[in-house]
Amino acid sequence: MKKIFLSVAAILLLGSQAYALGTDAGTDITNTATLSYKAGGVDQPDVTSNEDKFVVDKKIDMVLTTDDQTQVEVTPGQQDQVTSYTFKNEGNANQKFKFEVANLANGEEADYNDKKDNDDVNNLEIKCTYTDGDGNSQTADWDSSFVIEIKEDTKANCKVRADIKTAADGGEDGDIMNVELKATAYKDDGSGPEEETTGADTQDKVDIVFADGESVKNGAKSGLGSTGGTKGDTAGDGIDLARSGYIIKTPILTVNKTSCPVSDPVNNTDNPKRIPGAYIRYMFDIENKGTSDATSVTLKDKLNDNLDLSKTKDSAKKDENQDSCSCSSEPSNDISGDTTVSGQDVEIKNIGIKSKKHTCVSFEVEIK
Repeated sequence: MKKIFLSVAAILLLGSQAYALGTDAGTDITNTATLSYKAGGVDQPDVTSNEDKFVVDKKIDMVLTTDDQTQVEVTPGQQDQVTSYTFKNEGNANQKFKFEVANLANGEEADYNDKKDNDDVNNLEIKCTYTDGDGNSQTADWDSSFVIEIKEDTKANCKVRADIKTAADGGEDGDIMNVELKATAYKDDGSGPEEETTGADTQDKVDIVFADGESVKNGAKSGLGSTGGTKGDTAGDGIDLARSGYIIKTPILTVNKTSCPVSDPVNNTDNPKRIPGAYIRYMFDIENKGTSDATSVTLKDKLNDNLDLSKTKDSAKKDENQDSCSCSSEPSNDISGDTTVSGQDVEIKNIGIKSKKHTCVSFEVEIK
């Protein structure tokens, strides 16, 4: 009886370069097997199999995240306020993506905290710098949406800008305006979203597989989605989302004006009354109920013609960062250099009011 010894050698012929994220989609994989054997200790002619050939399918995968750590602080009426994002094409082909941005609905959250949306911003636009399919650096300038081709295994840096409502249009301290940047995989001709291949594998065609939002290990997929990924995102749909937002932080000022007699010609400082010749202190209690400090505040006051303002400038004083103000307690800091008196008009500049605090401003007049 003859003994036959068999050995198999497989030769893979790759038609394209393999990248860090996998072999390029569309690459032809050709495989031919050879049998080498002996019969009775004598080498026999090799036996060659038929050639097996298939095409590497396209894996569409991308990651879109916001670079912001919390909502961007803004004030009512500000324009072109920016939130920032990073996008990476982690698929195995150059891929077109449509980028678009929208306000989130009331109650929706950004990716990094649980502050809930309660208002909208205006004039949302996107800008992205990226590497195109030919390896060239490109910029898609400000627009409400656009479709761009991004080279595989490269990143795009994107910005979203928006205009903040004015106070007259309802922009208020503490308002949260969350926004969502959306990237959708598009067909090579840009005609619409990519469509995932359903049903059985086609060996000689490039099938489409959506792998976004998935972590593939040992052949098993573990979806991130609502448990560990971007809020609102769904794994495996060819779409990725990232959420950031804006928060209005602005001063909310109130001013309360009071007066008290300091001295009079009869009683001096012992229970003085408001008689001619008496000095009267005006106290301005300026409170900031907002979440942002107020700076460069100017106080203007037009006074009655029966008041003498000849010593008003030198008597002007203020104390900042106070819990309250009282007319009977004169502030300690001289602000005569910031005070102007013209006729019966008094103007005091460079007043600051800390958030959730009072600034006490005073000056004195004489009753004619």
